[in-house]
Amino acid sequence: MQWHRAAALVSLLPLLVYWRNFQHLFFFHDDWELLDGCSTQTLPQWLAQPFLGEGILPLFKLLWITAVQWLGGSYLALIVLLWLTHWLLAILLGLLLSRMGVSIKAAVFAVLMFGLSWTNLETPSWSMQWSAQLGLLFFFSAWQLLLSILGKSANPPALTALYAFCLLAGGLCLSRSITAGAVLAVFILLAGTSRRHWILCAISLLPSAFLSALMWLFVPHPDAQLWSAVSYATHYFLLNPLYLLISFPGRIVDTRALLLFGIAKVLFLAWTIFRANRKSVPLLLTLLAFDLMTAVTLGYARSCMGVPTTISARYQYDSLLCFAPLAGQVFAGFRRELQVAVLLASLVLFAYPWRTHLPLWAKLRGADLRIALEQKADGERFDPSSLTAGRARELIRQYHLH
Repeated sequence: MQWHRAAALVSLLPLLVYWRNFQHLFFFHDDWELLDGCSTQTLPQWLAQPFLGEGILPLFKLLWITAVQWLGGSYLALIVLLWLTHWLLAILLGLLLSRMGVSIKAAVFAVLMFGLSWTNLETPSWSMQWSAQLGLLFFFSAWQLLLSILGKSANPPALTALYAFCLLAGGLCLSRSITAGAVLAVFILLAGTSRRHWILCAISLLPSAFLSALMWLFVPHPDAQLWSAVSYATHYFLLNPLYLLISFPGRIVDTRALLLFGIAKVLFLAWTIFRANRKSVPLLLTLLAFDLMTAVTLGYARSCMGVPTTISARYQYDSLLCFAPLAGQVFAGFRRELQVAVLLASLVLFAYPWRTHLPLWAKLRGADLRIALEQKADGERFDPSSLTAGRARELIRQYHLH
């Protein structure tokens, strides 16, 4: 367990090494929409209102605005909170792999791949993405509880209730997490098909059904064509996470890229699962189901944004979490000499690009925004949100933002 924790601790290195860049970041886009909504409505009204007409996220809203106030309006403090959540997710990933019988080498490589990868750039550097992290945090917590439940001869009521709560809480933080119960139902059925397992499946699906009904009744349905949704989901699943990790000149999101990266990913998944030991197959198949379910939900909700956005940095987090354990399994099968070479090359591939991409990100999402807020007239827009510079300055004073 100490090796997993050490690997998770390494995931904090980008924050420590590039601390000055992270200091430049500031409230961006959806952050302003959250602040504006909270300041113009009562707390119950704001929590119940679908965020930007996309999802019902009361738990995330409550935790986020509480963090803003308790941290004194400091965006840097929010960024540290995001990185601490990232670290906790890396620990939970390592713990899950350990409990599922994955070797130490495979688990450590998986944690390093997820924890260090520069393609996660957007998630730990934009406070709105805490929603995605919290959704995953509750998902992995539910999975840990499920392992404890399955390890007992009967379904303990307290653990089962906490398990269902985690599934519900995840969906109240992130719309995509509504499907978490369905994903874990796959894991339950892979573990067995007794009456007890079917009861656990039903319990897993109840939060998903409840939240899906709320979404259907109170959130506007996206205006997406079936083919567009399928195309978006296919591009997301086949291109990620390899497309951003493996860079070459002239690369664009087109049919050639879809075939190249898609065939590589499908062959890699099939080969890894085929070679995996019997105990780890349910884990790998469940992660594959999670990846597919994420693709389906993104296809439904985001196809209007265009296929090129499928490889956006904000969508790498889930994909890496699903892919890294499979990559770890392959890594563990190499000879020791090759493991050393692959590990060193991978660490460079995962971590070194932070040096190039983060300064540009900090300028776009921080320095430029701060200058615009100082120079723009009250009635002018200063970033992609619907707010004007004048309204943003009012919120800065109200919440002591800095």
